[in-house]
Amino acid sequence: MEEWRGIVSHTHMLRSKESPFENTKENLVAWCRKYNVSAAGIGSPWEPVSAGHYGHYERVERDLYCSGKMNPKSVMDKKEIKKLFDDLNRMSDGKTLFYQDNENPKGRFGHLWYFGYKYDFPAWHDYSQDRPISYYEEDPCREINSITGRPHTRRAYLEVVATQRKAGAVAVWAHPTSWWSDGKGGFVTNIASEAVLHLLADGFLEGMVVQGYDAFHRNYQQLWFYLLDFGAIVPGFAETDACFDQARLIDYDHVYMNYMRIDGKLSNKKIVSAVKKNCHFASSGAFLTLEVDDVSMGGILNSRTGDRVVSRVEAYPVLGQKKISRLDLIGRGGKILATVENFTGGILEFELKVGNLPDYVIARTLGENDRIDAASQKDIRHAALTNPVYIQDSGFEFKPVMTQCKFSFSTGSRWHGGRIIFETADGTFLDDNRIKSGDLKISLPASARLRLVKTGSEEKIFYIAMANGKVHEHLRYLHNGEFLKDYPGLRPGEVPAEAFRLPEVKEAISTFSKSF
Repeated sequence: MEEWRGIVSHTHMLRSKESPFENTKENLVAWCRKYNVSAAGIGSPWEPVSAGHYGHYERVERDLYCSGKMNPKSVMDKKEIKKLFDDLNRMSDGKTLFYQDNENPKGRFGHLWYFGYKYDFPAWHDYSQDRPISYYEEDPCREINSITGRPHTRRAYLEVVATQRKAGAVAVWAHPTSWWSDGKGGFVTNIASEAVLHLLADGFLEGMVVQGYDAFHRNYQQLWFYLLDFGAIVPGFAETDACFDQARLIDYDHVYMNYMRIDGKLSNKKIVSAVKKNCHFASSGAFLTLEVDDVSMGGILNSRTGDRVVSRVEAYPVLGQKKISRLDLIGRGGKILATVENFTGGILEFELKVGNLPDYVIARTLGENDRIDAASQKDIRHAALTNPVYIQDSGFEFKPVMTQCKFSFSTGSRWHGGRIIFETADGTFLDDNRIKSGDLKISLPASARLRLVKTGSEEKIFYIAMANGKVHEHLRYLHNGEFLKDYPGLRPGEVPAEAFRLPEVKEAISTFSKSF
């Protein structure tokens, strides 16, 4: 029989440096038992050897690591990392499954973590959090590598996500509206500025955090509703973002988990399979599920505007609490469709009228002592959110954007006689052409990349979206904090959903031209 399992996601094994490594392992196992964690994704730095290599090659020998003169895979420390997970799973005695995760922080473009993460490079391989990295020719963010004489570059997120997806992993956009000030007037961003680009290029997001830092994060939810209003498939997830080597880990109670139905002995493969069904809920402890006309959360219900549908909610309070202070059903635009207060737990049914399509229904609850109008969202200690039941016209599809491209080669172009090769984001071949003077027009997936190849010349490769200046105008609006000029008075972590500019980004990636 399938059971509901609580999965902790987005974590760091060693980061605060407050507790010795061996103690940290013991504390982590005890913490998972205290909070009834069925499985935990453990993010980097994982253990002392890989942590040491991270510090050395991301700081001391950064130029060497990125120069092409050493093999990055030579410092992957697989043996030491395997021992960590063997130790944790032995110590937990089957009560918690520990599996490998990693966070890719790319500062201005956002952060990602994974279910089913493929350890294909060292943890820091794709970082661009603390030092400048260039992602396109005119990128003002640059630092010259002393060995190559060229700007530091790393893999674009389009490549990272596509490569992980090809290996079976699921990428989740972390803390999507996170930003703060550095105390000196500087703007520090962890905003998921690139998420909308991926949504439009792929036609979906595999996941976005809707609960994290706080149990009830208003801006995460508002961004979620904004994206869902366009008819997009955007599964919502919880993240804990804990550092497990903090001295008093056992007292850390900001435990936000993703609850999934999984039968039998847990495994990484079973968790990934459950994640891909999107039939889970995010919660700080309460139980909450949703069906609409027998379609479970995460599923699609074909209907028409004005139809009557029945929503069935099963909800129970956080352990130790007597009631749910408030249960809401939420629809298009974040509108509250129905509310029940002071609910002690059980099954409720609501008859709802389908609104303008595409539509959706989400269930949400608050803890016994929590109030939706609390002055600070930090005062709301407990909340739960289901994934949506998507309500659409039969045949509706949120389609990936295609980019109408024009590549112009002058009579003096150094690429004459070479080939231009078009590939998907993960490197799968699409098309190629012999290069000659004139214009080459082609329609490509917005996530596509191209390679220019000629005997005797160094290969040139880039992603068309990342080379598109019009796209970066909208990404900068977020990651440079330009939105604060239009929305003054915002506090750290607050970003209006409209600032993500989905329609404008869609228009920007619809065309691209470049001359050589």
